[in-house]
Amino acid sequence: MLAFISILFITIHSISSSIHTIDDCQLLIVGGTTSALGAVLSASKLNTHVCLLEPTDWVGGQLTAELLSAPDFAFHTVTDKDTNFTLNVGSIDQQLNNQNPLFSEMLNVLGDTGRCWVSPKCSIPELFHSQVILPLLNKTRIFYNTVIKHIKKDVNGRRIIQIDAIQRTLRQSSSERCRFLSEELPDWYSEKDSTWFTKTQLSFTNISFVIEGTSWGEVLVLSNASYLQGLMEKFDGDTSGIGNSTCGQSFTFDFLEQLQEKPIDEPPNQLPPPVGGANYSFLNLPWERIWTYRRVNTSALDSYTVAVNDLTIQNWGGGNDYRREFFFLSPSDTEHQRDTNQWQGGVNLDAIQNAERQAYGYHYWYRQNAPTKWANRTVLVRSVSAAGTCHGLAKMPYLREARRSIGFENFLMNITTISGHARDLHGHIFYDHLCIGAYDADIHSMIQCTYPSYMTQYYPILPYYIPLRAMTNRDIDNLIVVGKTMAQTFLVNSATRLHPVEFSIGQTAGVVGSYAVENKLTSVSEMLKEEHLKRVQTLVRQFTPTSWTINGTRYPDD
Repeated sequence: MLAFISILFITIHSISSSIHTIDDCQLLIVGGTTSALGAVLSASKLNTHVCLLEPTDWVGGQLTAELLSAPDFAFHTVTDKDTNFTLNVGSIDQQLNNQNPLFSEMLNVLGDTGRCWVSPKCSIPELFHSQVILPLLNKTRIFYNTVIKHIKKDVNGRRIIQIDAIQRTLRQSSSERCRFLSEELPDWYSEKDSTWFTKTQLSFTNISFVIEGTSWGEVLVLSNASYLQGLMEKFDGDTSGIGNSTCGQSFTFDFLEQLQEKPIDEPPNQLPPPVGGANYSFLNLPWERIWTYRRVNTSALDSYTVAVNDLTIQNWGGGNDYRREFFFLSPSDTEHQRDTNQWQGGVNLDAIQNAERQAYGYHYWYRQNAPTKWANRTVLVRSVSAAGTCHGLAKMPYLREARRSIGFENFLMNITTISGHARDLHGHIFYDHLCIGAYDADIHSMIQCTYPSYMTQYYPILPYYIPLRAMTNRDIDNLIVVGKTMAQTFLVNSATRLHPVEFSIGQTAGVVGSYAVENKLTSVSEMLKEEHLKRVQTLVRQFTPTSWTINGTRYPDD
């Protein structure tokens, strides 16, 4: 009998030892988006026990793993027809006193090495990761190559108390194997060791607050929190969830191309065309303008000249934008994946595969349609040291939307709060405003989708404000949602999804989470009380502006 007990004990210990319990991450940031990056940088300054789970080995989302290190700033103007009064939103957005100081500092490290014309600062993604972001993370605790698998809540179902994750380590013997994301993604979510990875199961306990910083809104799904996706709205601000959940914005696999001094052969396209084919187009622009659009390195002195050894990011609406299938599975299929313990992110692997094929096809089409001067001189950069992958496509797809939270008391930021007359100067000032942002509403539509008429109207987007309520969820008290997962409508997301706005939102969320932990709060909504809100607003101002300065005046004058 004693022998049996001894054997039983050894067996149980062997099973449990494969699960590593981490109980000192009081503020857990799940995901590595641009917002998540902002959050970990502000939270770590406030001495919170903060950890971040990053699905790849590059933190930063759009800025790094999605290969889009040419950040988008507001560029538009708004004019009142009755008076011709014009508000230059782009100029206001780029005033230094309206910008997040750390984000500006980060962009200044490398500067504008690409002379691109979409952004004032375009730099090489790998260098942005290694020389700009990594030095800032030297005192932070990050679990790389880690995805979440399960979430456990308290008996009332209102608080997240445990998150289980899977961390993978690349086997040395497989370092030369080259797999696309569509092939590899299921392996990320499997607890079992594979040909390519060994796995470690992680269990995060003793969690006080969680920041939803994933690209795909995975915390929302796994915690069974209320969310919307795609066109699940009858009207702007509707929370019924009635609408098309399989239509929304297109997504893109970005990649790098380099211009060689002389014509060079390339290996043939290894991928078949996407299902349904692809219709590539220059969209009435010359080849050269597309080349310099998101160029990240050049010897040229302007944004018009093409130069030998140029390095450019391809992120083109008429090229590698994939518009035929929605990135996310339907909510019912997503929940089935969750409830049957088959969680793989709730994403459409067929769409991912077809987007990869479209990106590769676009590269070869663009190369074949070059002017005679540049014929056969562009190459796809297939280098881990430059593009981050051996196949050349980004580690992660560039998404323009995620699953979106439904906030405290059904709150959603709607289009009326960020738009108006030019003479209004700015959007609605929420009593709980925490940070600012600016960008025009920008929808990259899908081919087979019909969009409600209110989504296709013109809205004059003003400099706007992000409230604390946009960072809440009506079902989970200790969940802070950031970036594309905020409590916002489809239209508002199309104007808040850009790099600098996401980063400022993340910085704000890091402060919110740290304050909640330090003050032993039980709910994000507790901070809506004046005694807490004023303190949080004061803390946020140490990291990012909470007011707009327009024509020398601050709105509001905090």
